[in-house]
Amino acid sequence: MRRGVRSALVGALTVALAVVGVTTVLAGGRPDRTPGPVGTTAPGGDESRLVLISGRDDHGLVATARVALYGHPGDGEPVAQAKDGTLARVVSTKGTWLQVRAVGDASVHGWVDDFYLRGTVHLVGPGPTCRVRIGGQWLAAGEQAVVLDVRGTQAKVRTVRSGRHGWVARSAVRELAPESGCGRPTASASPEGRESGGHGHGHG
Repeated sequence: MRRGVRSALVGALTVALAVVGVTTVLAGGRPDRTPGPVGTTAPGGDESRLVLISGRDDHGLVATARVALYGHPGDGEPVAQAKDGTLARVVSTKGTWLQVRAVGDASVHGWVDDFYLRGTVHLVGPGPTCRVRIGGQWLAAGEQAVVLDVRGTQAKVRTVRSGRHGWVARSAVRELAPESGCGRPTASASPEGRESGGHGHGHG
């Protein structure tokens, strides 16, 4: 008798679970899925973001004039080198490694640790003021910005503080802010896409 009751209960539970499963499917529900492999770049993510490749140390001094790019994250043999200050477009990411391609030179591409990448830059115009103008408005020398696009000798930027965006001379895109009084010029991004830059670790 008890065995019959137990079998009936098991059967009822099985039917109930089946009904719940069908209801979930009809409602569009899906079971949790294991995340995909790291390194695939989703639309709207890092892909197409512009960064500056830096060979400078924590003091802003050039530690390496050319930064090694690798065929795969962590590879021992470089497949290319990017000059300090090169503007590059992010192609994909894998952990702290980013696959980048130099703006204006597709032959310079590979993987690099984000230690050598800068997500923000400084806008530095010609002396003696070193100020840059966007849309008729003058910005303070060394204004922080994010590079959105590059076309020839012009770079489209968006300032971090105010969100103002517009086109500036590519030579105004620097890694370092100008020194006090804008006395000594800092290295700038060259139109060829192989630039010299400054300091400030992190690609975010």
